[in-house]
Amino acid sequence: MDKLEDERIGLAAKAIPWLIVALIILLVIVVRVRLSDVPLERDEDEYAYMGQLILHGVPPYNDVYNMKLPGTYIMYALMMSQFGQSIRGIHFGLIIVNSATILLIFLLGKKIISETAALTASATYAILSLDSSVAGFAAHATHFVVLPALGGVLLLLGALRTKKLHAYWWSGTLFGLAFIMKQPGLFFFLFGFSYIIYAYVSERPAYSFKNFYRLFPYLRSEG
Repeated sequence: MDKLEDERIGLAAKAIPWLIVALIILLVIVVRVRLSDVPLERDEDEYAYMGQLILHGVPPYNDVYNMKLPGTYIMYALMMSQFGQSIRGIHFGLIIVNSATILLIFLLGKKIISETAALTASATYAILSLDSSVAGFAAHATHFVVLPALGGVLLLLGALRTKKLHAYWWSGTLFGLAFIMKQPGLFFFLFGFSYIIYAYVSERPAYSFKNFYRLFPYLRSEG
């Protein structure tokens, strides 16, 4: 009986952090739903127009030109195809991206530090990502950079643990997506590659590079 009670207490203790992060995400959803009719900001107008052209079969940069990479335009096209070509449809898509990012921050913090740190980080990001001083209500490219970058970091940590090449490949693919969303996303790829080298050198003598070819799939995924 005591053993069963201990198991129940243990399960409840494990569930509490997940319930808290779910509550954080729920609160963010409530706030963002109330903001879903806020008029599009300048950059959102551009992204929405390019996304609409893509939905009409017009390739990026065919009729409209700029210096930005196409990832965010494609994300807008995807969001509008699912939630409608409207202000509310775009902001509903942002709700999903923002919620997924908060969850990934929790998972990453839990993996590398502790559940307390993970909850603190996810709650802090949730608040800051809503702040009007950084136009948090707008579906800017930054939101679409952070999501795949965090996924890439999580997969990279798993790849370093399991040594599976396909995990490196998927990690590199996500870092590549972060770059396609916005040029500064390149630094997440550079971080990932640098961390692989650091982990490799830390585990082996510095002169032993005979298995260094195992990193190539990671590079191919970026190319």
